[in-house]
Amino acid sequence: MSETFALGGFLERWGPRVRHDLSGSEAATLTLSALLELAGPEDRRRWQELGLGYTDPRGASWLRSAIAERYDKLDDTHIVCCAGAQEVLTSTMRALLASDDHAVVVVPIYQPSERAVTSICAATGVPLEDRGAWLLDVDRVASALQGNTRLVLMNFPNSPTGASIDPAALAALVALCRRHGLWLVNDEVYGLVDLDPRLRSPRLADIYERGVSINAVSKGFGLPGLRVGWVACQDRRFLAEVQLVKSMLSSCLAAPSEVLTHIALGAENRIVERNKAILGSNRELVELFLDRHLEAFEGQASANSAFVCPRYLGSDGADRFAVELAREAGVLLLPSGLWQSTLAETPGDRVRIGLGRVGVGAALQALSGYLVRRRRVAAAS
Repeated sequence: MSETFALGGFLERWGPRVRHDLSGSEAATLTLSALLELAGPEDRRRWQELGLGYTDPRGASWLRSAIAERYDKLDDTHIVCCAGAQEVLTSTMRALLASDDHAVVVVPIYQPSERAVTSICAATGVPLEDRGAWLLDVDRVASALQGNTRLVLMNFPNSPTGASIDPAALAALVALCRRHGLWLVNDEVYGLVDLDPRLRSPRLADIYERGVSINAVSKGFGLPGLRVGWVACQDRRFLAEVQLVKSMLSSCLAAPSEVLTHIALGAENRIVERNKAILGSNRELVELFLDRHLEAFEGQASANSAFVCPRYLGSDGADRFAVELAREAGVLLLPSGLWQSTLAETPGDRVRIGLGRVGVGAALQALSGYLVRRRRVAAAS
C-alpha cells in the first residue's frame, strides 16, 4: 500500500458525486440553534459573553472538569483537550514513541492512526479474528511483543468491524501490559453508541495506570464540526508530554467550541437518546435490507449501532462494487479495503454501512434498486 490516505481519497473523489450517503460513522448532527437550546444558565452566559481570544492550551478548566466526570478516578488535571481525536492520537504517539521503539497495533484501524505509529517506529499488526464475531486474541498480542515494545494501540469499539472487546480479554490485555510495563492506548470514540450500554467496556484510563483513553464529541454526540477531542490518563507526566507535542500542532481549542462542547456534555443523555433512536430505526431498515438481499450480503453480529459491516458476496469484490455503486446509483458506502494495513492482513470483502444520518431509508431504497437492476441484467445475459 502506498503512503496515501485511502479513505480520505475515496470520500474526496466520490462524495461530491453521490445523492445518497451511507459512508458516515457519526450520529445525526445537531444544528447550532438546537444545541444552544440545551444550554443551562451558566453556559448561556458564557456564550453571550464569549471572547474570541486564545484559550487555555489544555482546554478550559470547566470543560476538563466536565470531561473528567465521565471517568471514575480522574479529575480535570488528568485531561488534555485537543482539536479532534486524531490530534489527540498523533500527540499521544509522539509523546510516547521514539525511533528505536516498537509498537503493537490492533488492526483494522483508521489509516492515519496506524500511520501515526509507523511514521515514528517499527510496529507489528495483530488482526482481529473473525469467529462469527470479531475477536482479539490476547495471546497473539503477547507473541508480537519485542524487547523494545513500548505500547499497544487499539480501537474498541472498532471501526469498521463494529467489534467490542469483552471484559475477560480486556482484563488479560491490561495484565499483559502491566507485566511488561507497556502503555495501552484505546481510541474509544464509538463507546457511546454501543447497542447495550450494560455490556460497555470500562474506560481504559480508569482501570490501568498506563491506560490512555482517547475520545471526542464527534461520533456518539454527532458533533464532529466542533473539533474537540481529549486524552484521559492517570499519569500527569505523560499528559504534560502530550501537551508539549500538541503545542506544535495547535495552540488551543476554539473558544466557541469549548462552550458548545460543555453544553453537549451537560445534555449528554438527551443528545445520546435522540441519536440512539435514529440509529435504532436505521438499524432496523438495514437489517430488513440485508434479509432481502442475501445473494449480495452476509450480515454479521455487531455490538455497535453506528454502522454494520456485512460481507459482500459478489464476484466483482467489495472495492469495485463500491465504486460502481457510487458511479451508477449515486450511493456512497465504504469498502473495508479502505482500512487496509501495512502491518497485517485485514478484511477486504466487507462494506461499512453507516446508520447515523437521516436519509438512510432513501439510500437503502436506491441501493436495493441498483441490486435488483443488476440482477435482472445478469439474468437476461
